Amino acid sequence: MSALAPSGPCSRLLAALIAVSLPLGALPTPAAAAASPHLGLLALAAPAGKLTAADAASARKPTQTKAKGLLDADDPDGAAELLSEEAEKKSDPVLFVDAAEAYKAAGIKNKSRVDLENGIDKARVGLDILYFLQDPRADPEWQPVDGGDVSSEISRGEKAIEGIEKAIEDLSAKKDEPAPVEEEKGRKKAPRDGRGLIAGGAVFTVIGVAGLGMIGGGVAISSSAQKHVDGLNPSDPTFLDQKADDDKKGALGNTLAYAGIPVAIVGLATGIALLVVGVKKRKRYREENGSGDTSASLRVFPVTGRGYAGLSLAGRF
Repeated sequence: MSALAPSGPCSRLLAALIAVSLPLGALPTPAAAAASPHLGLLALAAPAGKLTAADAASARKPTQTKAKGLLDADDPDGAAELLSEEAEKKSDPVLFVDAAEAYKAAGIKNKSRVDLENGIDKARVGLDILYFLQDPRADPEWQPVDGGDVSSEISRGEKAIEGIEKAIEDLSAKKDEPAPVEEEKGRKKAPRDGRGLIAGGAVFTVIGVAGLGMIGGGVAISSSAQKHVDGLNPSDPTFLDQKADDDKKGALGNTLAYAGIPVAIVGLATGIALLVVGVKKRKRYREENGSGDTSASLRVFPVTGRGYAGLSLAGRF
């Protein structure tokens, strides 16, 4: 984008002077010039020749068409520079306001305060010319805007300045905002309602029940082997072989039974403790969070039948 345009009152008026022509006899007096910010030093430079509003509209049309194409192509920077350059060449207040609107679009896109302030300067130059065109001392032969359209163009220029100032405020506010804190990504944490303790307790309890199964199975194997030995006939030629086989089965049964004892003790003790704590915690969680039913319970009881024995775990969570 181009550098910042001069923004002082005199600089803006000098830029506006190229669009104004006054007969020498109609020049304002020093007192009148001082009274109006749009009249001072107006005769220092003036375009020569006659210009009608229709001629000015025809002259600016190609520039506006090309600028619209740039804006539609998302190139407000190019549109602003084109409009600004042509506005200065033609001393056209309409193109100055068009340039202001293009600079606003560029400033918003680029998040550039410089572009936005350039837009305000272009709008003010255009307004200086438009205000003077309303003065009865303006050269009637140089009218870049139809008299009936001057007020609407003034309104457009003022709205452009108002919009740009709002954009500058928004840009400043965004720079002052603290950087957003990114939320921690990942899975949502489960509520601390005891479900983890219950799940762990169930696993340990199953292991403990498996240990009981090892004890029961080992005892059954050992007992069966002993009964078989007791029923053997010592005079049978195969007695020793059968006894040796039963001894192996008995030893295996004893090993299973002894191995199952610590598994059952640790598994059941840990599992039942976790389940009890988990059930209590879940009940308290439901009471605190109003989840309705709080009648959580846990029961462990023995189960026996023909050929089996064990524990049954039942609960309401």
